[in-house]
Amino acid sequence: LYESRQGEITFSDLDLKAQKRRVLALMGVVFQQSTLDLDLTVQQNLLYHASLHGLSSQQAMNNVSGILEELQLLNRLNDRVRSLNGGHRRRLEIARALMHQPQILLLDEPTVGLDNDSRNLIVEHIRELAKKRGICILWATHLMDEVQSGDQLILLDKGEVKAQGKAGDLCQQHDTDDVYQLYRKLTKTVEIM
Repeated sequence: LYESRQGEITFSDLDLKAQKRRVLALMGVVFQQSTLDLDLTVQQNLLYHASLHGLSSQQAMNNVSGILEELQLLNRLNDRVRSLNGGHRRRLEIARALMHQPQILLLDEPTVGLDNDSRNLIVEHIRELAKKRGICILWATHLMDEVQSGDQLILLDKGEVKAQGKAGDLCQQHDTDDVYQLYRKLTKTVEIM
């Protein structure tokens, strides 16, 4: 985000290069690799992150229970992160990214390495959060089954935009049955059996 080679990034009429702090304050981020402190509890991780965003202790405490309830983690409030399974840790990363009530949530491969049940639960949670909170979700994934036909899609290959639009419309335009076939067709990828 910081060093784009070309073009510009704006959000809510704010230019990222000119107003980095203001733009970044509007974002929540979940990185591909976990950045949780394993020796802290769920609550301690969230309160620490909230303090980094300038939330008062009272604001942070008010946000913690609501977010954890939404993500079905409230019963793990006092557990050390080290004791959580991969799906719970991922949901905690998402909860942490939501603590300061961002307008946009950036997710970098949020379901990588998770079992199917955990993946599906996280996908459902994210979609529900987007509807309930009205936040924009930017979701980077290689897992094509996470994309629904009504989703806005930017299909990238080696940094080049191959297609952009609603997933279902793009599949129809390119005469493919699903996003995986669309990707293979536009990138001329051969399936290896």
